Amino acid sequence: MPVKTAVVRAGPDGSITAEELKAVAAAAKSCKIIAFPTDTVYGLGSTGLVKAASRRIYQIKQRSNLKPLPILVHSREAALRWVEMTPAAELLARKFWPGGLTLVLKPTQEGRLLTFPEYQTLAIRVPDHPLLLKLIEASGVPWVSTSANLSGSPSLKDGTEVARAFDGLVDFVVDAGPAGGLESSIADATGTPVRVLREGALSARQIQEALKAAV
Repeated sequence: MPVKTAVVRAGPDGSITAEELKAVAAAAKSCKIIAFPTDTVYGLGSTGLVKAASRRIYQIKQRSNLKPLPILVHSREAALRWVEMTPAAELLARKFWPGGLTLVLKPTQEGRLLTFPEYQTLAIRVPDHPLLLKLIEASGVPWVSTSANLSGSPSLKDGTEVARAFDGLVDFVVDAGPAGGLESSIADATGTPVRVLREGALSARQIQEALKAAV
């Protein structure tokens, strides 16, 4: 059933009003679906603590629920509640967070709440986008997320495109103009050596050189 989509447009400085921030954050916490800007591409997200929100994102995106959704948090310290940081992951997080690197790690006992029983790992990132970080922190919950596009289609990189594509499908669109452009890189840091699963905002070489520099 179509929903009424509210569009929140950021000002020239990339900010929204305190009332808008509060409304969007509360909506995410209560399982509403938000389309939002990141430092990479636009995303779709909601609370990671309620499986119904994840299922709705799968439906909107027309994505297979066999593909787990990554988690966004507002700080490296916040991530420690949800994932078990390995020494390599700690190194990469300090170097590239906030930024375009998603780390695949084992969830903590509490982190199991953010994924489905069949998955043994959790992908997590701290995005480098001031408005998004404020929204996540204000919501008080980690956000389950995915790129804002239908499965198999290119990721959307502009708020106007996102508002048009997802009108009637999501509850809020936060339009902050163009996004960074490249999807995050993904690295499995559950063990050694670290495996780069996808190159994006960062190259495999940048990731590996950061690890070597710390040895």
